[in-house]
Amino acid sequence: MSSMETRDDAGYVPFGGGLLLQSVDFFPPIVDDPYRFGQIAAANALSDVYAMGGEPLTAMNLVGFPSKLDLGILREILAGGQSKIDESGARLCGGHSVQDDEPKYGLSVTGFVEEDRVVRNAGARAGDVLVLTKPLGIGILTTALKKDLASEEEIEDAVEVAATLNKAAGAALREVEVSAATDVTGYGFLGHLSEMLEASGLGAVVRRGDVPVWERAVSLGAEGCYPGGLKNNRGYLGDRIAPDGVGQEDLLPLYDPQTSGGLLVAVPEERARAFVGALQSRSTLAAVVGEVVEGQTVTVVP
Repeated sequence: MSSMETRDDAGYVPFGGGLLLQSVDFFPPIVDDPYRFGQIAAANALSDVYAMGGEPLTAMNLVGFPSKLDLGILREILAGGQSKIDESGARLCGGHSVQDDEPKYGLSVTGFVEEDRVVRNAGARAGDVLVLTKPLGIGILTTALKKDLASEEEIEDAVEVAATLNKAAGAALREVEVSAATDVTGYGFLGHLSEMLEASGLGAVVRRGDVPVWERAVSLGAEGCYPGGLKNNRGYLGDRIAPDGVGQEDLLPLYDPQTSGGLLVAVPEERARAFVGALQSRSTLAAVVGEVVEGQTVTVVP
């Protein structure tokens, strides 16, 4: 059985020639549209299974909801979640709800991965290419939405991508053998990259100009519009991140906590082209953002 020390994206137990995967996630609304919120929360919860090369099998709804709100809002949230469960091929097996002062929604997810297909967040090797499958900055944009500094229409592209399953990226993991993978969520790109590298005892060089970032995320961040989690991530990582010719404002999206972010994958250089091709053939972003190197530091260059 897995231990929390491994920092894998999902817990697991040996089962039927592979691993039975288990993960859970839920949170308050980050957008105003309840259906879209349900989609994003469900996609986020399903992501941990995809990050380990697995397939979701079952899901259970987790709901907190205020009695003062119209139940029609809850129905929309659950319908959005159901749409993503259906798209994943998993089966909804019920759930649990409690009264809460603030709406909250997410899923407990069970998945499965064959023993020879499992992908861990440990295992990166010096020389591996780093590939990212979704742009960064959704935390900054949704913070701007809450502060009325941006409209839902202005950030619609980012919201749509957040609602997109990592199913296609997970299928690429199963097609091309990679070294390690994780999904980019609350600890931000640099936080999850650091976890991956720490597990392997290595460092990395990240090319800031190659990292996809949502439009306006840098300017909004520079104006001080970002979630508290970004500041926490930056403080926690400290001097493990070494900017080399990159300003602090340009680094902000790389610390930004992501909701339903993409996969970050370390793949051997000789298989990088095949992996990028596997992603692109599934209409999935395949941004080559850096390389794994010897050492303990993540250096960010222009």
